[in-house]
Amino acid sequence: MIRTLLTKLKIQIKRLIGKGVYLYVYAKNSIITIREKSKNTQEKNKRRHKNNILNYLIIFSERWRLFTTCILGFLIIYYGLGATVSSNINNNLDIPINVSSKSPRHTTEALSHVLKSQIDDTPWTPALPIIFPAAVLDNLPNFQIGAKESAKYLIKRLSSYHTDDNLKEAGELLDYPDHIWLFSQTADNKLAPGSAKQYRKAIAKLTDFASSENNNKATGSHELLYILSSIENLIERRLNTLNQHVLEHNSELLDFKADNLFYQTEGYIYTIYYMLQGIAKDYQEIIVETNQYENLTTALSFLETASKLNPISIKNASPQDTYGANHLLYIGYYLARIQNYLKTIHYNIEDYARK
Repeated sequence: MIRTLLTKLKIQIKRLIGKGVYLYVYAKNSIITIREKSKNTQEKNKRRHKNNILNYLIIFSERWRLFTTCILGFLIIYYGLGATVSSNINNNLDIPINVSSKSPRHTTEALSHVLKSQIDDTPWTPALPIIFPAAVLDNLPNFQIGAKESAKYLIKRLSSYHTDDNLKEAGELLDYPDHIWLFSQTADNKLAPGSAKQYRKAIAKLTDFASSENNNKATGSHELLYILSSIENLIERRLNTLNQHVLEHNSELLDFKADNLFYQTEGYIYTIYYMLQGIAKDYQEIIVETNQYENLTTALSFLETASKLNPISIKNASPQDTYGANHLLYIGYYLARIQNYLKTIHYNIEDYARK
């Protein structure tokens, strides 16, 4: 009986061992089969991928003219239409300057308006990289630079007059380079903030000055004479820049810097127009009493006319050239006329102040 049981037990153990060996061999063969299939699939995919790349290269080599035409067409549409739409100069002279009891002076609000119109209301294009269509044209970026630089000059002059920390900081912030986009790496491997961000801080400082005690309602002729002198100096500096460029570069066949100077000067004109409007309101009593209202309105009309100059192509021909145009001298003519009227106003108010 016992022998019979042992025999059966041995038979069952042998069967189990046999099944275990069978399962091991089956599993091993299955794994090998799966690996071989995956390798074959990968090789097939690689071959297909290589074949696809070769096919694309063959198609491109056969139809390269079509692909080139499509790429050029896209670039022309993207940059051409994009630049046309996104590079409109914001030089509207009809926007009223509003004051309040906290900021009662029009000249301060005029400077704030000039900066906001070019930095907040319009993207700051001088810092845009080449991927943006507006970066292709020079007109809008140079206009914005001119408006910012002229506003900075007047803010610094007011800072010297009032010895105000907010104005001083605003002028320093406007000294920041104008070509930095979102950020830029400095020599110290640090990230520098974008130009527009720094200029918005300057606007905030100018706003703080506008609500301070130093920005009380303007009444005295001394400050008016100082502001007029600042604008006259600003125009004189611009005229010198234009005249020097004309003398040094009018003989060149292609003067690529002429349009930069022209539209920067348009930015100066934009700032000066709003400043003179502010003067007309802040010092209305003095201007009327000295009979200078007509001279001031005439200067404003010249500024308005000059702001509408928009030649298709800016030329810098020789002043002795009978047929060639020189748009730098053309816009300089308007600045010189405006300067003459401002000097007349300045002289009469100075004479009035002595009495």
